[in-house]
Amino acid sequence: MSTAPRYLSTERAAELLGVAPATLLKWRSRRRGPPFVKLGRRVVYSEGALRAWAEMHVVSPAQDRERE
Repeated sequence: MSTAPRYLSTERAAELLGVAPATLLKWRSRRRGPPFVKLGRRVVYSEGALRAWAEMHVVSPAQDRERE
């Protein structure tokens, strides 16, 4: 049985990612950052999408050395 996605406010999403809410606002205005959902004027983030987005941005030390 699947459960409905859990949606987080900007403040909660920022807390999960370890960034300031203003950072998420800046990323949204620049069309960067994690995917979000607009519900009227309200912006929410799927918890699963946030975790997937963060995983896509993991950089291992080996990758850093290859770029040098």
